Order: sequence, then structure tokens, then C-alpha cells
Amino acid sequence: MDEVIAVLYDVSSAQRLIDMARLVYGLGLRHFVVVKAYGAAASSGVPEVNRLALRLGKSLAVLPTLRDFVEIYKPGRIVVVSREYGEARPLEEIADMLLRGQKPVALLVGGIDPAPGKEAATVGEAVYPAGAEARLGPVAEAALILYEALRRSPAQR
Repeated sequence: MDEVIAVLYDVSSAQRLIDMARLVYGLGLRHFVVVKAYGAAASSGVPEVNRLALRLGKSLAVLPTLRDFVEIYKPGRIVVVSREYGEARPLEEIADMLLRGQKPVALLVGGIDPAPGKEAATVGEAVYPAGAEARLGPVAEAALILYEALRRSPAQR
């Protein structure tokens, strides 16, 4: 899971940003990227998450555009969680998408409702967990997928 990058795109809520960082770092991921933070997320959420990352010895990057993310990190695969533009897939299959393929692999979730939009959905493979009757929200979606990927990771067996 060291080569999985969690990406939160288009976020204005400081609390959502902090909750996502706690999830990402709590599950042991090293890299968290925030793309297009504004409002309270930019003014109070980013400094709080930066302190958390420094305390835990983790990586945090804050970038203005998805293009910047792709140019800097050069992910081999981007899995975009998008109920509006994605294909329903079993949770296990989405988790396997993060574990297989050219590294690094990015899991991109949108930070606002509804999210992410068409622009973000087209930068990678758009999917969403089958069985969910409505959008669960970015933190819950990421928690389900990342936990399943962690559980299925060869390093955890």
C-alpha cells in the first residue's frame, strides 16, 4: 500500500479534509494529495492536516489542479470514485485495481457533493462501489475501498 496515493479533489470543508487525512494516515498510507482546496479547507483545514502529517512523518501535497497532480506524481493508474460517471463494481474489484498495475496508483475521491464531476472522472477509471443506493460521501467511500485494499494486500497476509 506504500504506492497508493489518496487524492481528495475539490474540497471546501475543513472537517472533511481533516477526516480524510485521519483516515488515510490511520490506515497507514504515506501519501495524501489535496487538489483544489478552497474556503475553510484551504484556510484552516490544510494547516491542521499539515501538522498531522508532520507529526506522523507522512506526506502531504496541496496542488491547484489535477493536471499538476498527474504531471508531478505520474500515476500508472488513477481510480476515480464517481457515482455519476462511474461503473458499479464490487468492492473487492475496486480494491484490486489499487493493488495491481503500474505503480504508483491513485485513489481519487471528490470533496463536495455531488462529486467528482466529469472533468475528474475522465482522468482515470471511474467506478463506485456496487450495492450503495446513494453516494456515501468521500470519506466513507475511501474508507471502504482503502480498508478492503489493505485487507487484500499481500503485505497484510
